[in-house]
Amino acid sequence: MVTIHNQASTEFRSIGLGALTPSSCVVSEQRNGSFELEMTHPYDQTEKWKRIENGRILYAQTPNGKQPFRIYSVRPTMTELTVNARHIFYDLLDNLCEDMSEKIVPATTLLEQLKSAMKYEMPFVFTTDIEASGSIGGVNQNPVGLLMSDEESVNSFVKAFDCYIVRDHFRVKMQKDSGSDHGILIAYRKNLIGLEVTEDSSDVATRVYPIGKDGLRLSGEGYIDSPYIDRYPYPKIKVLEDSEASSQSDLNRIVHRFYQDGGDLPLVNIKVNFVDLSQTAEYKQYANLEKVRIGDTVTVINKKMGFSKQARVISYEFDSLLQRYNKIELGDFSPIITNSITIGAAAGTVAQSAAAIASEATSSLNGVATIRTEEGIYICVNGTNLESATTYFHFGQGGLRFTNNSGETWTTIIDNNGTIS
Repeated sequence: MVTIHNQASTEFRSIGLGALTPSSCVVSEQRNGSFELEMTHPYDQTEKWKRIENGRILYAQTPNGKQPFRIYSVRPTMTELTVNARHIFYDLLDNLCEDMSEKIVPATTLLEQLKSAMKYEMPFVFTTDIEASGSIGGVNQNPVGLLMSDEESVNSFVKAFDCYIVRDHFRVKMQKDSGSDHGILIAYRKNLIGLEVTEDSSDVATRVYPIGKDGLRLSGEGYIDSPYIDRYPYPKIKVLEDSEASSQSDLNRIVHRFYQDGGDLPLVNIKVNFVDLSQTAEYKQYANLEKVRIGDTVTVINKKMGFSKQARVISYEFDSLLQRYNKIELGDFSPIITNSITIGAAAGTVAQSAAAIASEATSSLNGVATIRTEEGIYICVNGTNLESATTYFHFGQGGLRFTNNSGETWTTIIDNNGTIS
């Protein structure tokens, strides 16, 4: 149900001016971006349509519960009204902060300063779970820009702390961790109706030449190769310069951080159209995506290229009347530690069970050491390295397995076909 409220409303416990009868109502949100609603409403016989006016507030269902949206555009046609509204957060566009000094202070203090700098009070509450210090600044900026602008002239909160904004009624939270990982997996091998996968390898580098302070180079040939170097017809060379690097270990660290951040893997974007996908036999494999929220993490595996990455939900389109997604988009990818793993046809249904097993196996572990090697990842249960530990997990090309006798014998938990033992 969509209700409409007076423009000064801050509480939405009643139906306000009444319930509407729209023919469609779609909410779309982008990570650290727009958060809007578009509605069409017929000229109904009970004349509910007459309640729709610019400035009034629509209260409608989203993936995160009902939210208020202020109407900013009403376009009549011969048969209906088309209505556009922004989340109530965008009321902050009308305010002004004449000057925000760029002093480095804790994140919570910055939000307090921003609220104090506004020309007039508004009923918004700003919070953050970020403990670090930083600065934001800009002259004659509205609060929205100071929180999330990507313009070069504005040092926004999002840019300063690489965080995520959560908008919930009049509550604005700046989060360092934007979502959850529900163990959902996409193993794509072919094009599907309703599943559009794009890979861009134009910026991939598989051989890095680091340069440090005063022209410092690595000893030897000066290069460090990626484990993925043989997956391309020739090495993709990139020069990385860092004037702060003053030792060989610094140079090594720069390159390994580049590879850990996915510099040797293609950028991937996935668009899921649930309306189209629901018509295919493969729909059940991807139905779990309906559980995700913006900022949540999904694991994506490319069997052909032999890599896996973790993606965040960066946008969605949500049918507020049917209370289901029309579309979601996955992007902002970061690599995970699995270098190569093959997933069988049952991967979509296996993923949840695998996640449950991994969660159960690791939930009681304290002081666990995680060791990454070319063979995969080792999680040590009772030691800080493989030499001292007798009990540990291994995740690699053979799947997920466990040993309690220093690797003399292994118990397979999930094999490389995605089968749970």
